[in-house]
Order: sequence, then C-alpha cells, then structure tokens
Amino acid sequence: MSVGRFMAPDLKSLPYFVKKAANYHLAQFCGLEPFQWHRIQDLYINERGGDSGPVTAKFLEMHVHGDPEPNMSSITYREVDEIRKQYALNIYKTIVMPAYYGRA
Repeated sequence: MSVGRFMAPDLKSLPYFVKKAANYHLAQFCGLEPFQWHRIQDLYINERGGDSGPVTAKFLEMHVHGDPEPNMSSITYREVDEIRKQYALNIYKTIVMPAYYGRA
C-alpha cells in the first residue's frame, strides 16, 4: 500500500484542526484545502521495525533547526541506536527520577 493512501485522511482533516485549535491568523494558513506532503529523498527509512518515535522526534528537531549537520539524509542505523538510547535516558531523567524522588 502506498504512504499517500494512509496520509490522505490526515491531510484532509488537519486544516480543520488548525482552524479550530490554532491562532491561524498568525500562521501561513491556506484555508481548508488539504495539506500536501512529500518525502525527502535519501532519508533514513526505519526497516528494522520497532518504535520509530525517537527517530520521528529527532527528525522534527532537525527540521525545526533547518536540518543542520549531520543532515537527516546521513543518519545511519548506528546513529538511530544512539538517538533511541539518548531518548530513553532523557525520559528517565525528566519523568521517572522526579516521580520516584518527588522532585520536578
């Protein structure tokens, strides 16, 4: 199945969510036309299965910062393993430890 088939419902509904929830007057809101998407060429593709949440979060972070070095297209399996380890450590430090010790 194509990714476009899975993306279509989200692309159609997102403009309605933006209009309802965001201050769309300050954004580049284009009305209720469906959003568009495209896949970045040569981007890392998770073919090993498992949770892609940490990778997605890292891609969002890199995208927000203008895709600095190392670029998203140069990410390797080894770097993904490191991203996942760091993500787990960050969750432990910011959620588990404060909950256990009662500190924020």
